[in-house]
Amino acid sequence: MAELAANLSNVISGNYKWVFVGGKGGVGKTTTSCSLAVALAGARPGKTVCLISTDPAHNLSDAFGQKFSREPTAVNGVPGLDAMEVEPPSAESAVAMSDGSTPGSGAGPEASLAAMSELTSAIPGIDEAVSFGALMQSVQSMQYDTVVFDTAPTGHTLRLLGFPKLLDIALDKLTDLHARLGPMFNAGLAAMGMNPGAEGAEPLDAAARLAELSTVVKQVVAQFRDASATTFVAVCIPEFLSVYETERLSQELSKLGIVCNNIVVNQLIPANPDSAASAQLYTARLAIQRKYLEQMRELYSDDFHITPLPLLASEVRGSDALRSFAKRVTGEVAVDFGLPATDLNPSLMNVMSQTGLVWTFVGGKGGVGKTTLSAALAVALAADAAARSAKVLVVSTDPAHNLSDAFGVKISPDAKPTAVAGFDNLFAMEVDAATVTEEFFANLSASSEESAALRNSPLGALLPDTSDIGSLAKNVPGIDEAVSFSSIMRLVRSMDFERVVFDMAPTGHALRLLGLPDTLEKLLSKLSDLKNQMAPMMSMFASAAGADANGLGGQGVMDQLGERLESLQADVREVAATLSDAEKSTFVAVAIAEFLSVYETERLVQELANMGMDVRNVVVNQLMPPTEAVEDRMAILRARAKMQAGYVEQIEELYPPDDFHVTRVPMLLQEVRGVDALRAFATRLTS
Repeated sequence: MAELAANLSNVISGNYKWVFVGGKGGVGKTTTSCSLAVALAGARPGKTVCLISTDPAHNLSDAFGQKFSREPTAVNGVPGLDAMEVEPPSAESAVAMSDGSTPGSGAGPEASLAAMSELTSAIPGIDEAVSFGALMQSVQSMQYDTVVFDTAPTGHTLRLLGFPKLLDIALDKLTDLHARLGPMFNAGLAAMGMNPGAEGAEPLDAAARLAELSTVVKQVVAQFRDASATTFVAVCIPEFLSVYETERLSQELSKLGIVCNNIVVNQLIPANPDSAASAQLYTARLAIQRKYLEQMRELYSDDFHITPLPLLASEVRGSDALRSFAKRVTGEVAVDFGLPATDLNPSLMNVMSQTGLVWTFVGGKGGVGKTTLSAALAVALAADAAARSAKVLVVSTDPAHNLSDAFGVKISPDAKPTAVAGFDNLFAMEVDAATVTEEFFANLSASSEESAALRNSPLGALLPDTSDIGSLAKNVPGIDEAVSFSSIMRLVRSMDFERVVFDMAPTGHALRLLGLPDTLEKLLSKLSDLKNQMAPMMSMFASAAGADANGLGGQGVMDQLGERLESLQADVREVAATLSDAEKSTFVAVAIAEFLSVYETERLVQELANMGMDVRNVVVNQLMPPTEAVEDRMAILRARAKMQAGYVEQIEELYPPDDFHVTRVPMLLQEVRGVDALRAFATRLTS
């Protein structure tokens, strides 16, 4: 069989309707998707292309140097190309879209829908699902010949593409709930002298609206499984975590019936690292990094500990490598980057030494080294705490877990701390979303005795089954992170861990996760108000049905609900207070000295400050040491090139050229920003 072209020319000539670009964070997805969209628009005059970002941390505006919004906007200088950055709808707009009523008005179903919208809008990853659903609903009226998706990192992308399954479940459950709740609301309103048929009083027909959305989405998903209409371009870099994640992505896409036979291998160092071109590359990248490092110093040096860390000759994997890297994190081993001294220690020693600090969150743009930094900080804390016999926990809240790879040991996915080999007091967790979510909703539901009593009561035929609600909720994209977060907080409070380090999901999802307590507090307050408003209706209806609403198991249904809400509110307030307490919690922002990372870090720091969270450490990772010795520079490039060559061989074995288009792209002298640079990059991708 003939080898396939080692580029993306097949995407240009394939006449695809849908092109997805995805992979691990930081590998160049946005650059690839933007360049591919530019190439598609340029190669087919008269054809139209729409480039859509579904990542909460959008970068299209940065890549093109032009502001985009949720509405398609023409890209300057590229005829036939529009771009949009899809934003999650607000709770208010979600209500308006669902029933056409005034958001949050009144007490009945509208208020409950508003509360549910506010809850779901806070769940990490739900923004992509809702945006995807809204986009699919309007796609039939869009006249674009090709739609290119710049997707979120792998874990969330897979949940996004699995969205139709959620719709199927939601449709079944909401249809059943609507059948149960409709009579209850009508009868309750009638008992209170209200006309159920009056405007605004009719029960919401959510099931019918969801059915309409589901029909549209299913039609489009059928196209996703059509190899002539849809393709997926996976982007990776020649490093272990990226190669492993790409393999998993390819397998999962196959299960979803989506074709992925294009692999882009990005950021390759020249095969001959001793050449003049390599020396030029080192000098050019060093200059870029120096410029952005200076910008970060101007932004943060007065109030932040800025920790510069070098690009190393090899990857940081395994306990010994993490111990060595931990010394760099704490400043015990440092590289002189020629930076002016500041009053603040350029290390994480302030985090290490702060008495009473329990929670340390590590986050930033994908691909900047969050997992390595989290693992190394945990190692340093464990070594420092050894004399006190204190226990340290490092835990991943990212759906694409990498802690096992960083430590080189298997970490149990059963939401229980795993002792890390080689350490007496260090434990790690990679929470398996499915397992923990099942347990969470099982515990949240009523006990079996309560459920049986409720089902057997006259109210039972009309009230929703808690298992139905749980079955629907646990399939919401991103619920795994939210559940992981709450489960970990409860776990640590019940155990004797003195220090906990969170390896967070990329920026957009991390911010939504950390904002969850505030949103839950608002939701629970609304539910409490709703309970009080519905109590008379429940009593009247129960009396009309021949039941005692206050006689179920010795307590009224509404009293039981009130007690649960009060308990949940107390837990949520405790978590919120902990996150905003600078004595107990802090956030470490990790960046690399490149444009997209610098500005995403700035947005991250501002959002954290708005949330009232302590953030005073910025780690700038993967810096090329500013050595003047040519041999030292070449030694680094030779080592990195050798490491990359090993992974390129693995990629060739995993994706043979007779089945896959494998496109190799070198590390460039300059960043790819602006239409001209994107056109030049597109040429590398397609020829």
